[in-house]
Amino acid sequence: MANTSAIRAGRAFVELFADDTKLVRGLRAAERKLRAFGDGIRTLGLKMMAIGAGLLTPLIGSAKAFSAMGDQVAKMSKRTGLSVETLSELRYVASQTGTEFESLEMGVRKMQRTIYDAGRGTGTAVDALADLGLSYKDLARLSPEDQFKLLAERIGKISDSTK
Repeated sequence: MANTSAIRAGRAFVELFADDTKLVRGLRAAERKLRAFGDGIRTLGLKMMAIGAGLLTPLIGSAKAFSAMGDQVAKMSKRTGLSVETLSELRYVASQTGTEFESLEMGVRKMQRTIYDAGRGTGTAVDALADLGLSYKDLARLSPEDQFKLLAERIGKISDSTK
């Protein structure tokens, strides 16, 4: 059984905190301030999270777009034999002139087909290269990039636009 001094100590505890003394009022005020501070920190954290999500969403979209572009360039590089670097440069030029990247690939493939046909002796391909002062042998020893550059250079020198 509990002795009377323990009961009195418990009663004093109850009386102390049941009483609306300055201490209790001060503790309650401190509790309210701490709760308000915690709510403020929580609100700030939620706002920062929203801002972070708002900033992250476009970055993720950009990363996906760049990844898709890189994949497209890599696949075209395999199909055409042009390096990824060259295709990236050509892609930029195409975008500046309003040309679709796929049109660029079709042009490169047509160039390669013309060179191939000239190697087989097809008259129109041989004639087209001859109009530029070139032959199949001139182009066969070059890389696809160098073929493209040489043909572009020669086409740029044509003064008669009907040719």
